[in-house]
Amino acid sequence: MRSKHMALCALLAASTILRAGDKIPANLPRPDGKPGSQKKPVKVYILAGQSNMVGFGRLSGGSPLYSWIYLSADPSVLPRNLGKGKGALLPMRVYQMAEGSEQGAKTEDGNVVMLGTVADKLPSDALVVKGFVEVPMTGTHEVHVGMGDSKDAVAKIGGKEVYRKETDGEPVITKIELQAGKRHPIEIAYAKGGGSAAFWLKLVDLKSEGDLTTLMDQGKYTWYRDDEGNWTVRNDVIRWDVRTSKEEMGSGGPLSATSQGGMIGPEIPFGFVMGEFHDEMVLIIESSMGNRAINFDYRPPSSGKTDEEKENKYCGLEYDLMVEGVHNTLKNLDKVVPGYEGQGYEIVGFAWFQGHKDAGQTKEQYEGHLVNLINDLRKEFKVPDMRAVVATVAFGGWDLSDDYAGVHAAQMAVGDPEQHPEFAGKVASVDARGFWRSRVESPTGTGYHYNHNAETYHLIGDALGRAMVELLGGKAEPTPGNRPQPEEQVKKAVKDMSLSELAELVHSDEFASTYGPRGELEPTPEQEEAMGEAMLPIVLDDMLGAYLGSMKPPRKGHMSLHTVLNGGGPGCNPGDGTLKCEYDEVLARYDMASIDDYHWKAVDAIPMDSEWNYISFDPPEKQALDQSKRNRKVTPPKGSEEWSAAGFDAKKAGWKKGKAPFGQKDGKQIPVMPNCRDPRCGCGKVPNTMWEKETILLQQTFEVPELKDGHIYRLVLGGGHHDRKGEGYEIYVNGKLLASAQGGYFRHNNGARGAYITPEFLSEFKSGKVTIAVKAFLRYTHFNNGTKYFAKADPEYYGKEVPPNGNVSLFLEEAKLPGPVLQLVKTAEEQD
Repeated sequence: MRSKHMALCALLAASTILRAGDKIPANLPRPDGKPGSQKKPVKVYILAGQSNMVGFGRLSGGSPLYSWIYLSADPSVLPRNLGKGKGALLPMRVYQMAEGSEQGAKTEDGNVVMLGTVADKLPSDALVVKGFVEVPMTGTHEVHVGMGDSKDAVAKIGGKEVYRKETDGEPVITKIELQAGKRHPIEIAYAKGGGSAAFWLKLVDLKSEGDLTTLMDQGKYTWYRDDEGNWTVRNDVIRWDVRTSKEEMGSGGPLSATSQGGMIGPEIPFGFVMGEFHDEMVLIIESSMGNRAINFDYRPPSSGKTDEEKENKYCGLEYDLMVEGVHNTLKNLDKVVPGYEGQGYEIVGFAWFQGHKDAGQTKEQYEGHLVNLINDLRKEFKVPDMRAVVATVAFGGWDLSDDYAGVHAAQMAVGDPEQHPEFAGKVASVDARGFWRSRVESPTGTGYHYNHNAETYHLIGDALGRAMVELLGGKAEPTPGNRPQPEEQVKKAVKDMSLSELAELVHSDEFASTYGPRGELEPTPEQEEAMGEAMLPIVLDDMLGAYLGSMKPPRKGHMSLHTVLNGGGPGCNPGDGTLKCEYDEVLARYDMASIDDYHWKAVDAIPMDSEWNYISFDPPEKQALDQSKRNRKVTPPKGSEEWSAAGFDAKKAGWKKGKAPFGQKDGKQIPVMPNCRDPRCGCGKVPNTMWEKETILLQQTFEVPELKDGHIYRLVLGGGHHDRKGEGYEIYVNGKLLASAQGGYFRHNNGARGAYITPEFLSEFKSGKVTIAVKAFLRYTHFNNGTKYFAKADPEYYGKEVPPNGNVSLFLEEAKLPGPVLQLVKTAEEQD
């Protein structure tokens, strides 16, 4: 059967009859629902690549990057990404007149009030001010007026009341739609004068962008659904998946935007274009799988294999599975193509979209494999002139990482007739960088899946289809939506940006990374102080309350603020000892307003360099040195069985005295990480006392002052705050286990470790004396083991065998709780 089909294809290959008529239009018509001609050979296209060829463009759903955007007219405000879950901040403008550049608003007697400037004071008497507000972005806005006494006011925009607060009442806010680039008249009547001229807006009801449903609602790509909102179907195009399908022969059916469930991939728009081009039935055979490299998984036969690669069954496996899947499908066309009547088939083309797992390859390496891939498939299927289209990697768009420079150059090279004259007119490359869409325009921020942006996947597949049409002698209008490479421009200072430029800035990928927390453009100390005052009403009146009112159960490894303040049992501290808590989010909001009254402060009674009774020993319970997570039940030396109890006599048991930090590295009394600058860690310091053997026990009775009401306390364990650092430990209070961690950090969990003193342990501190005991272990793994991180942190040990290392200290910290948090505690207690 196969030989009959192939013979028929060979006869027809040179005289393929293509649909006559005009160019493939930029905007495709909706499919008519009819099948293709059953009297002509089925047009077959092979599509392959990794997960992005399967496609991850969302049909619907997703979340906006910012749940809201704060707008302030205070001149000290700079554009900021406030951090995950905290929104963004942008300047807006308030003008005296509908035209002109004079900013501020006017009172009825003609005096100017710099409305929006938090530090500016209103005149002393009740008053009405009028002006014009201009916002950077069109959308739904909330209006917020004043701070303190000046919050008692009524505000109208365009004659519509948008804000009202009566004395001793709560603000009533009515949302309003405001347009960017337009000055909206505003009038504010204050009940009393003398207060702050604070005035800010909140852009709300932001929606996710970039899913296909939203794009179609915006008038784009309307051929994917009909007038009733149902997804259209191309009965003349069959998509057949031979790789990710769970069926032995593969699975599929008529092409629709829903062919992959809730995601759209390049093969959908590719198929829509080819269905529009051909009169015949079109069969798309897809063999794509995630996390696959052309250098290994898809390695074509002509690329050869080393002896080691020959022994690895996965080297070249993806190529073999693709070939096998295509052959099996072609043998069963009667089961794959509805209405197939034995008219044969023609393998017309091949489409390739891949590259993520080949990061770092040179142009020559990737290009060699790709050329071999195309030629080997032509040979395998006996189609010497099979057309091929290749889409390039495009992560980050025109800011493509240097890691992919070689891959991109190779993918472009195969379609360049000067570099590959043998492919001229038969192979085309599609530069996909202009199809990248930023996080703000997308359902998610998963960059390696193109932020799940349906438009990106549509544009790539559509461009591949149009390139194929051109290779086959047809004509197609260019793919709309290809954004050209931006010209090199000198960046404007924020103060020189127009509101439209600020709106464009917040939509860029650069904004989140450069203008965000710890980004390149962090405010100077002077700017931060000024901005803190400007942020004060936003933080106190909205950000803080919104966060406290919407706290959810914490993620794994995070402490619930309710647990810390109201108790939760002895095991409530996180298992890895991470001192991450919802209170950190509260502090982050106060930081924005330059308020540091509620930060953690050291308690002198138990400082980092405290003197401890200690003993170091190698326990009889051995554990292989290449195993981490070393905290285990160990037998202490004779006479130290009750080492953690309050009445334990360390001197009688033969223990030594020493000052913290206790530490060693490679048997030397030297810093574990000499470049550490974290004051809570201390492992960048020379240890005060040598930690000689694997296990160390510390014990000491401290005189502590009375713990204050309205405060929160924690014991911080120094020496293990870094990626791939620290080991397991246990902390006891008067012989009771407060917290334990089995191991240290491996990665991505940096921060202080230790334990919160939860309510059930507070009574242990009331006598004025408390016995603290600590068990800790040296670390032997994941230290300077060839990573770039440790090459920078401690170059002397970079790439060397892991030396024993450890650093430990323990100290007490307290934080005064702010009023809103205390109210939260009170409310929780009443509910309990």
